[in-house]
Amino acid sequence: MTTPLHQSPHPLTFVARSGSDAPPREGEVAYHIEVMGLGGFQKEGLARDVHSDRTWRLVCDEGAYLNGANMAPAPLAYWVGGLHGDIVARIVETAQEAGLVIGDLDVNVTQGFAVKGSFSKGEAVAQVYHMTCDIDLTCEQDEATVNRMVEVALSRSSAVAAVAGAHEGLFSLTTNGRATPVDLPVSSELLADPFLQHSQQPEPAEARPEAVPVGHPVGDKPPVMLTDDNDGTVSWRIRTNGGLNPATGLIVSHVWFSEKSPTWTLLSDPANEAAPAPLVHFAIGTAFCFHTQLCRYVSIRRLPVDAPRLAQLSRFPASGFKPLDSGLFLHGQLSEEDATKLMSAAANTCYAHRALTVEVEQRVTVTHKMPG
Repeated sequence: MTTPLHQSPHPLTFVARSGSDAPPREGEVAYHIEVMGLGGFQKEGLARDVHSDRTWRLVCDEGAYLNGANMAPAPLAYWVGGLHGDIVARIVETAQEAGLVIGDLDVNVTQGFAVKGSFSKGEAVAQVYHMTCDIDLTCEQDEATVNRMVEVALSRSSAVAAVAGAHEGLFSLTTNGRATPVDLPVSSELLADPFLQHSQQPEPAEARPEAVPVGHPVGDKPPVMLTDDNDGTVSWRIRTNGGLNPATGLIVSHVWFSEKSPTWTLLSDPANEAAPAPLVHFAIGTAFCFHTQLCRYVSIRRLPVDAPRLAQLSRFPASGFKPLDSGLFLHGQLSEEDATKLMSAAANTCYAHRALTVEVEQRVTVTHKMPG
């Protein structure tokens, strides 16, 4: 019997493996992600820094819009929170390199999504609309200098590059221990089944209570309900705002789906030490989203699948992004043909994967004020 997240003896986010004290690196950052279901929409994920071996354990849930229990941030909350956090981190980093002193910094990011077609019939397709990024800051430098700094910062953001370009993911599929053909671009990465890698659930290797996301579940249900029998188009925007907390050095990202929906506050650390790095949230949010869409389709179609799990390799070159490699592992009384269709259905309805596959229009505004 699955233990609900709120009854877990461990915090929602913790360090599962400390890893090495590797020096700061330049160039590519890579995370190996593993996701396993805990029952319903609740999932557990491990995000390992391929360079240092430092590993974070994170969990997710869904809110009322999918009849979830809202015990942890939703997949897209991690995804958009990671996008927001990476933008804030790059602004702070670029300003420091340029010798610019920033006072108040508030960044607001929104991303539009939709689903079109019937999910129950397997015809649903995720849609992605434009992204907005509104940056408010105080700085003694002139407006042109500040605007140039922001432009350079955004050009360095791997998360922004991931959304701006078209990066079709690569996939592999294993059914009951056997390699299965996919109707998607094929991955050459040898990703291993998480169930074969871990004999038990992870426990904290370090006490990092500051990394725990904070929920603010006050409010009504969101006006957009993501039903499973909709034949039309359901659209909504997910919103994130916040900035850098000078006292802790952590980035604060408040994420919500509508003005009256519950809000989750994610904390991130660009150094990936006191809290997960923003790109950890971005990467694992993508894997969580894919797993959720897969499980929704399994449930609706009553497919004989037991505990599907996912492995993902996320690589972020300096100022860039490489296509994701995702390996899906299925077990049950399922034909290879049905398994192949299942993976395609999940890929078609995963909002995060869709956002990486298409070129998303970006609208950026900068509001600059002088101190005092």
